[in-house]
Amino acid sequence: MRISSKSKTAQVPLGRLRPALREGRAMFQVKHRHTIFLFTALGILPSSALFAQGYDDAFEMKNKLKVELQYADYGEYEYPEPIIYRYGVNDYRQLEPFIANFPEKRALVKFTRMVAEKSALGIRYQYSELKKDAQQHYLEAKITQTITDGTSCLASVQFLRDSRGYSAFQGGMGSLWEINALTSIQGDIQYFYRGPEAAIVGGRMGTFNARMKFRQVLTLSTALQFEYSFYDAKGEGLKFDSHTAGLWLSQFLPTQTAVHLNVRYYTNTMGITSLAPSIEIAQYIDWATTLWLKYRYYKNKSDNVSLGEQSIVVPDGLRSSSGSIQLNREMSQGLLLYMKYRYYSSNLHVQMNTYMIGFVYSF
Repeated sequence: MRISSKSKTAQVPLGRLRPALREGRAMFQVKHRHTIFLFTALGILPSSALFAQGYDDAFEMKNKLKVELQYADYGEYEYPEPIIYRYGVNDYRQLEPFIANFPEKRALVKFTRMVAEKSALGIRYQYSELKKDAQQHYLEAKITQTITDGTSCLASVQFLRDSRGYSAFQGGMGSLWEINALTSIQGDIQYFYRGPEAAIVGGRMGTFNARMKFRQVLTLSTALQFEYSFYDAKGEGLKFDSHTAGLWLSQFLPTQTAVHLNVRYYTNTMGITSLAPSIEIAQYIDWATTLWLKYRYYKNKSDNVSLGEQSIVVPDGLRSSSGSIQLNREMSQGLLLYMKYRYYSSNLHVQMNTYMIGFVYSF
């Protein structure tokens, strides 16, 4: 990572501080966040809802090519599944737990191109194999526009095609206002729709999602960020609202270490609540190498409710832990390579290993 800074604040090493203080962007736009196939750290939602909840909100203004490959395997997968018996209707129905929908295989290609002095166009394609009988293709187009030195906006449209016979569409817009070098506000709205052919995941659904972020640098080495999301879903036999609140505290230490403490709380009108604290540590090894360590704990309360997907229930009392390690290596001024390993386990006897490798080429 380059540690030089072009900031006018000559006495402040913002080149080092900003990666430490900006919550999600501390991974230099590489950290794997906001994909439609991961559960939010805030709570549990059906995969269709994740499409609406998990958009990429990066305000990118440079030529960039990103390629990412991911593979997951289960070391253990056991669950005391209840058997529902209905005489004369069907023999039995064995419910599956809705735990962590990490794709078994995933490939991503994202290309961003400056099309004008203050405009960038981004195209992203992603293929995910959620399980043997469920594959998804995801395509996104996004344009980012700089309005003034401290203000930018974006508009995006997404399309999802699932091998189980349904499609989904989404559009949205957002804006970022950097009030000064220490304070910024970001807002996003999204609308998602899938049709009645998506019976396997609950049928027709329309969702509205609004989000607000506020980031404040408190000192030369400390920053605070607050995020709030509102989610409204209406579908066939399903209607709920959810609220999510997240708080980040980031501290940059003299040892070239960045520490991020985070807690997120989720609740919805169907009786699901969850709490997820986490800690993330970034250590600069040298000018070109950064090591990332993260631990996250999750617990929920749900009364074993269903959010529409066939044979899937959200288990009550889920407790899970995940730890990850990521190594970023800047091979040249424009090429960044990274590798990541994540381990997940829960009290429902599920263990999983996830491996990821990727690169970002800026030009």
